[in-house]
Amino acid sequence: MKRQLLLFVLLFFSCRTIAQIAAPSVTSVLSYFVLPPEIHFDFSSEEDNRLIRENDTLKYYVASGDSTNVVSINEEASYYKLFNRAHKLIADGPFVTDGDKYLQDGKWTERYDNGKIKLTGSYLKGQQIGTWQSFYPNGKMQTVYNFGIFMEGSTGDLRSCMSGSYQAYYQSGKAMVEGFFAALLLPVDDTIKITDPVTDALSYKVSKHSVLSPTRVGNWEFYSETGELVKEEEFLELHK
Repeated sequence: MKRQLLLFVLLFFSCRTIAQIAAPSVTSVLSYFVLPPEIHFDFSSEEDNRLIRENDTLKYYVASGDSTNVVSINEEASYYKLFNRAHKLIADGPFVTDGDKYLQDGKWTERYDNGKIKLTGSYLKGQQIGTWQSFYPNGKMQTVYNFGIFMEGSTGDLRSCMSGSYQAYYQSGKAMVEGFFAALLLPVDDTIKITDPVTDALSYKVSKHSVLSPTRVGNWEFYSETGELVKEEEFLELHK
């Protein structure tokens, strides 16, 4: 049973919002927020996941939902690797257990099919922390951004949120955008539908709570592909 649980290693690689630049327009660059591609591996059984081969420390499986990729699990080192059809490593990183959960922990890296790094950064028990970097297929830096761990709301739960300096670059390597994010608790209203157990009558209740949200603050600078400053914009000013 432990082995089966251990192999349930999708590991939430798409669990947080990552800011990556998808277009060169300086006026709309910040509207392109995407999640990193999902790592396909969801263990159900050795038969369903088609065990390919194994040795003393490693087991290799067909990746769930994508038969062209292969997953490698090192049970002793708690380490995950994903290989493409050309047997090139395209994603890897360590994980830890938390009860019956398995969480990314430590440095994770995703790569293009050509082997160049696409995305890299660190996790702390499934939550992104520290500096993250994304790269273009040509190896040039794409974005550099940061995550902090904060206490969210009245529950006291620790949450990861993008905060700190943010830089985006053109494929040439020249600066595209520079700015700063702050992690703010923003109010959210959720409407809950309630059904009366006796009359089946419907009613609605508004639940108010707060969530951490990366928010642009201070002065942001936007540059042309030739390196000229073409726009400056002031965002939310935090009171001291």
